[in-house]
Amino acid sequence: FPCALCSPSPPFLFLCTIFPLNLPLLFLLLLVFCTLSASYSSQLTSNRRALSGKNPVSPPLFLRGGSSGSPVSPKMSDTPAADAVNIENVDDGPSDKERAQAAKARGNAAHQKGTNEGYQEAVVAYQEAIRLDPSDHVFHSNLCASYLELSKAKWKAPEVVDAAARAVEAAKQCTCLNPTWLKGWLRLSTAEEALLQAREKWEKEKKRKGEREKSKWDEEEEARNGPPFEVTEPTILATISAASLAACETTCRAGLKLDPTNAQLKLRLQALRDDGHKTNTDEDKALVSEELAAPLKAEGNAAFSAKKFKDAAEKYTAALSHNPFEKIFYSNRSACYVELDECHKALSDADMCLALDPSFAKGYSRKSAALFQLGRYPEAQAAAQAGLEVDAASAALQQLLAAAKVETAETPQVQQRLHELRAQKRKDEKLKQMLSGLNLGNNVKMFNGMNMAGPGGL
Repeated sequence: FPCALCSPSPPFLFLCTIFPLNLPLLFLLLLVFCTLSASYSSQLTSNRRALSGKNPVSPPLFLRGGSSGSPVSPKMSDTPAADAVNIENVDDGPSDKERAQAAKARGNAAHQKGTNEGYQEAVVAYQEAIRLDPSDHVFHSNLCASYLELSKAKWKAPEVVDAAARAVEAAKQCTCLNPTWLKGWLRLSTAEEALLQAREKWEKEKKRKGEREKSKWDEEEEARNGPPFEVTEPTILATISAASLAACETTCRAGLKLDPTNAQLKLRLQALRDDGHKTNTDEDKALVSEELAAPLKAEGNAAFSAKKFKDAAEKYTAALSHNPFEKIFYSNRSACYVELDECHKALSDADMCLALDPSFAKGYSRKSAALFQLGRYPEAQAAAQAGLEVDAASAALQQLLAAAKVETAETPQVQQRLHELRAQKRKDEKLKQMLSGLNLGNNVKMFNGMNMAGPGGL
């Protein structure tokens, strides 16, 4: 029934009329309704403040996880700052530079195997390192080294020249990235020298194949191994074509600006001179070091006295690398080459000796001896006579002149035959000397039939 408390509220009076006996229940429902309304109003106020920048937004209770302990994914922090810290600390794995270093380590391990397969694996690994970090000059240097070893391991001329050209390209990139790193110039000079040698052999092979028809053996080889390898990449072909002794000299000069005493680069310059390339005279004079050349000459003299002619020639070459203007070094090395039966080199050194000092009588004796051993007896006689005009008392020149006159007294055909016999005798003596070190026993009989190393022969 109505009362003074509910009379101002018609809805409540209506409920009391309907449920006159359930007033406690009605009061309880009213209390719950007011509590929920207050909570909702408080949440709206909080959201308005967050939007205006006065208070950060707290995620609703159901997103943060309630007292029920139900899992929430992904978990969010109460503040954006905390979320930023969590995102910053996420581990994305190794960086490109770290992965590049790991690829380099794999390449080093593969290169150290010392096999053709190992060098190929190293090339792939170094290329991966370069792709991940192209700015590291060491990767390009290592790639050059692996290509150089591949050029030595391969035997087909096109494959050799291709590998050498790729070594040059890698070394050039290395020197571009770090022009103050001496090792890069050393690698480039080595690669350029290898490319020049490989290109020369390749050109000779192409010429030889062009002069003969395709044989059955060629067809069988193609059937086994497929068509022959051909160099087709334009950049590699351009590198092969651009290779020259002058370019190699430029590389050596660049390295010697960093280290004027570097023995390897100075030896390479001397090799260019020995190949007939005329290097820059003024720059050569600036690199002369008599202090470094003198002990090498002494070592060469000792080796020559011990009949170690190859070692002596190497010592004289090293001495020339420090002073290419010393005629004595060329004269002494010419004598070594005569003993080694490398008479074309001996003649070249004799000519260089005389070019440096035309009044040096021993230079004429070196030239006459080289020409005599080449079977060019009239020229040997002329060289000896020219030397005697400089030094008429030279016993060596007098002996050479007398020997040459004996040969020139014969017809050219006889001279040629005598030269062939002498050349064959020298070859036989070399072969005998080589076999003497094989310990074949006392029954070895050389050059008198088939009785070699026992009753059955070889």
